Formats: sequence, C-alpha cells, structure tokens
Amino acid sequence: MLHELPHKAVVLLTTLYNSMLRLSYYPLLWKFAQIIMVPKPGKPAHDVTSYRPISLLPIPSKVFERLLLKRLRSDVDLSLLIPSYQFRFRPGHSPIQQARRVVNEIVKRFEDRTLCTTVFLDVAQAFDKVWHPGLL
Repeated sequence: MLHELPHKAVVLLTTLYNSMLRLSYYPLLWKFAQIIMVPKPGKPAHDVTSYRPISLLPIPSKVFERLLLKRLRSDVDLSLLIPSYQFRFRPGHSPIQQARRVVNEIVKRFEDRTLCTTVFLDVAQAFDKVWHPGLL
C-alpha cells in the first residue's frame, strides 16, 4: 500500500517520522491495536482457548518501528547489549543453532568433567499470568 503513495505523501510521512524522532513523541493512537481472534486448526469452535489473538497495529506505526530499528542497529552495537545466547527475534539466529549451542555446552562440561546444570521452562500463557504491577 505504501509503495502506491504519491511522492508528496512519502515526503509528508518522512517529515512526520523525523519530527517524531526529534521531539521524542509517539502518537497515542498508534499504540492501539485491533485484536483479531484466529481459530486454531483442529480445535472446537465453542472453546475460548481454541483461538489465538493477533494484534494488528496501524501501518504508519509499523513502518516507523521498522525504520527506528534500522537506525538503532546502525547506531548501536547490539552485540554489547544482547547476550550471545539470546536467539529470539534476532536475524541469523535459529532455534536449531540454539539447540546446537546447548548440546555443545553439555558435551564440553562432560569432557571437562565439570558440573553442568540446565533449566528448561515451558511457560504457557506467561503474559496472562504475570504479576503486571510487580513487573512494571
């Protein structure tokens, strides 16, 4: 949709985004998402847990966030902020590589005859059950 915009609209959006960065301002309406409930395959339609919520944010907000991320990645050395073992939401880091890293760590400890402890958590619906005031 944005590729179809006239040049004047692109210039206006560019001015808006640059002003937002300069003023450290993010429009309140861009923070609200439309929630769409998508049914999970093979689940009964009458059960509430058979649906997955999908949040749809306004397109200008998504474009701004992508531009901001691109700028942050070029200005900040993320390797100093994000530990090497953090694989989620990082390009070039797959779950298979994370599993390989864990196995290599275990093998290394086994060969060194040192203690190796691990904890694996499957936290179902963690965001729904977290104590939000405590987290904030």
